[in-house]
This record gives sequence, structure tokens and C-alpha cells, in this order.
Amino acid sequence: MIFANPPKIFAHKASIESGNFVTHDAILNKGTDTKANLFHRFCPHRMYPLHNPGEIVQNVNCTFHNFNWDKDGTPLDNTKKLHCGVADVGRSGLVMENFVEPDHKWVDDLAKEKNLLYRHSYTGESTGSWMWLMDAEADLLHLHRAGIHSLLSQQVTLEDIKMEQGDGWILQTHPDGWWLYVFPFSFVEYGEPGMVFVNTVVPNDLNSEYGYKWITQFYYDPSVDINRKIIFETAEGVFKEDVIASEKQKGDYFPLMKAMNQYEDHCVQWGQWVRDNRINE
Repeated sequence: MIFANPPKIFAHKASIESGNFVTHDAILNKGTDTKANLFHRFCPHRMYPLHNPGEIVQNVNCTFHNFNWDKDGTPLDNTKKLHCGVADVGRSGLVMENFVEPDHKWVDDLAKEKNLLYRHSYTGESTGSWMWLMDAEADLLHLHRAGIHSLLSQQVTLEDIKMEQGDGWILQTHPDGWWLYVFPFSFVEYGEPGMVFVNTVVPNDLNSEYGYKWITQFYYDPSVDINRKIIFETAEGVFKEDVIASEKQKGDYFPLMKAMNQYEDHCVQWGQWVRDNRINE
């Protein structure tokens, strides 16, 4: 395993207001204001997948043998338990595991969003290195007109971005919101007010940096104008540009020790986190 007990951001709590929410890692079930239940997404009988990531379901069903569980994970026609753990629901509304929220403005911003509704998800997969992908997510230097993010460079000026970091996270704030990275798998974007997306990368093999899936979930306040949504959803296209870059980069990921300029500082932060937490050297 590359990292032991790494932090995970599964979703926003709005995803489980109307039913159980399916991710690649687990099925999320509403518990208390501060806790969410985790159910296995693969049937404990013969390991067949239970529903698709991005779906909201009431009762849980395995179509392989037509075994069923109620909305709380209680088996209805079999003896197999689904429950596999508990996740925290932070003040931010994020459903998380192995992560302690800081006392910071990004938590305050999300805590103010009381009316978010889950709308839809995008999913995908890649054969590239998810560690190179996260390096790209941390890299502001490649945001330029002739680079990977030519469209984004027309929307955001590098000089207008404020860079901050904390224990296991980095934040990049621009005039219309911010981008948050919780190492090593999670990316949250906030378009103020009323727009949030949560992106989670899931490695195919925890012992390898190559091969991964992802799910990007979009949440909106009902008052958000359709034109703002259209602009906000270009974020998925930007993410896919980094996915393509991760497939083109040659060789295994290696941490950046020194930045070429300030816009690579967060790459150095990510690299330091990798050096401090990697266990299979």
C-alpha cells in the first residue's frame, strides 16, 4: 500500500439527503449530523458491484442473485451484512475519513451553504499515474495560454490567485471562488455562492500509482442561474485535461524538491506530503 489510512473526501452531505449515495469506494448512508454510515459497494456474497457511482438509491440490490437490503443496510432476503464503517461529516458538510478539518475560511465558506442539492456526477477512468495527476492538480505554473489549460487561462489570471496550505491540504483562491486539494485523492471546487463540486480519485490498486477511476459530483443551490452552472461545469473539462497530461508523462512520479517559481510551490507541498507519508519505499 502506497499510503496507510490516507484521508478521503467521499461527497457532500447533500448527496445523502434523499437516499443512499453510491461512490467507487462505498455506498454512503445518512446517519447523524456528524456521522455517515458506509456500506460495501461490492456484494459480500460474490463481490458483484452494487449500483453505479453517482446513483442515489433507496433499498440496495445485487442484480447478480437478486439479493436485497433496506435503506439502512439490513438484509431482506439473505444473511450478508453491508455495513463496513463510519465516516465523519464535517462542519463544511463534506463526508470524510481520516481528515481533521482546519479552522480556515474554506471550511467557513462551505458551512454557509445550507441549501445545496446534489445534481449529477461524471465518472471516468485512466491508465495513467494518479500521482502525476495530483501533481498537476497542485501545479499553477501550467495554467498559461499556450499550455494544457488554454481556456482556463482566459478566465483566471495567475497573478490574481492566492496560494495557501495546511496540514495535508492546499488552497488556491481566485476572484470567483477557490480550488482545494486534500491529499492524496480529493479535489473540491467552490464557485461562490451556491456551487460546489467534489472530485475523488480512486486507484485501481493501492500498491500502484498507475490506473485509476474518478467521480466528479456537482452540487448547486436552487437559486443559481443556469448560465453560472454552464460555466462552472467546464471544471470537469479542465480536470480531464490534467488526466490526459497524467497519461503522457513519462516514468514514475517523483516529488519536486524545489519550485521553478512560486506557482510550483504547491507541487513542492504535495511532494513533501508524499515523502512524509509513503510507506512502500
